[in-house]
Amino acid sequence: MRKPLPVVDIPAPDPSAPLYERAATQIPNIAEKVLEAFFARSAAYRQLPHQLVDREITAAVTRNLQVFLRALREQRPPAPEEMADQIATAVRRAQQGVPLDVVLSTYHVAAHVGWLSMAGVAEPDEVGDLLATVPALLQFLSAAVPAVAASYLTEQQALHAERREAGRALVAALLTGRESEPLAERIGLELSSHHVVVAIRVEAPPLSDGGDARLAAHGLVRRLRAELPPHALSALDHDGGTVLLPTSADALDQELTDAADLVGRLHTAAGIGLMGGIAAAETREDVPTAARQAADIAELVQKLGRPPGAYVLDDVLLEYQLCRPGPGRKRLARVMDRLAEHPDLLHTLRVFINSDHNRHRTADSLHLHRNTLNYRLRRVTELTGYNPADPADIRLLAASLIVHDLRP
Repeated sequence: MRKPLPVVDIPAPDPSAPLYERAATQIPNIAEKVLEAFFARSAAYRQLPHQLVDREITAAVTRNLQVFLRALREQRPPAPEEMADQIATAVRRAQQGVPLDVVLSTYHVAAHVGWLSMAGVAEPDEVGDLLATVPALLQFLSAAVPAVAASYLTEQQALHAERREAGRALVAALLTGRESEPLAERIGLELSSHHVVVAIRVEAPPLSDGGDARLAAHGLVRRLRAELPPHALSALDHDGGTVLLPTSADALDQELTDAADLVGRLHTAAGIGLMGGIAAAETREDVPTAARQAADIAELVQKLGRPPGAYVLDDVLLEYQLCRPGPGRKRLARVMDRLAEHPDLLHTLRVFINSDHNRHRTADSLHLHRNTLNYRLRRVTELTGYNPADPADIRLLAASLIVHDLRP
């Protein structure tokens, strides 16, 4: 049978222990060793300005060591007011873009280096005092690390929200042709001359019984944003929005291809029907025009019931032109108005057109006898004056049907 391990008796810290007094006098040297360890392990800290390191970070490490020794002697965790400086420092690290894992690791690095430094000045008869620092050190870390992480994350969320709002404002300025340079400077962005505009349209998400519509909408937007490339500028909500992809003249064609791939990923992430209209702007002044074209394309394919996916103008060129206002469009609309009171004839004509004018396929799709189909197509001719069997007439009937489907 395995023997139980002996119990290690760790004494409570002695506030007047000479070891702690000597350690307090060594704080400047310990802080210097801690900083050396920081820079050896983290490129993020090596990239910070020397002035910031010499003043703020050295002072922060020094305060942490002082707080720890004070809490050790008084046999208590650090008080909230003693953590105020550490929290403020964490906020600044978030603002400077130092990753959270790096910020938190510094506390463990400082604890490791600090304890080894204390062990280095301990006398043989001070092992008990040295052991007493271990629970105190763990207690200090259990208080400091969560407090620092919480303050860092709160600041990071605020920074993300601010950047997102500034990004939305920049998108709005570019889409409307307003001055955009100050907004770009605010988020540290150099504006491009060329852009690919993606107009997104999303179907309303289905809700399960008792589902929260607001939570579902927030979840959808988060999933969409997660798919955007780092250089994208976006203004998205639960029913879609606009994504701007800055690029250059040389990379414009590739960005158009990437935009189509992006729409595919957004559709997958959304989990519901998603359309993307895509257009290119070859100057910054062209962005509003490209945005209107992309939005028109997305709305057009949605109204036409096209499958989810990415569409450019060439994909809907005829339909796009037919939805432009003018006398020709009005006359085309009147042709289909004559079938408005006969939904069975309207549906038959639609299926006939979608079946490539093949009567056999049309009859099978509608589950009709061939004679019934022929009768309906003759009625279409009688009411509209155009014969679906005539190649010229069927093209006009198809155009009229498109105008009918696109009517508000």
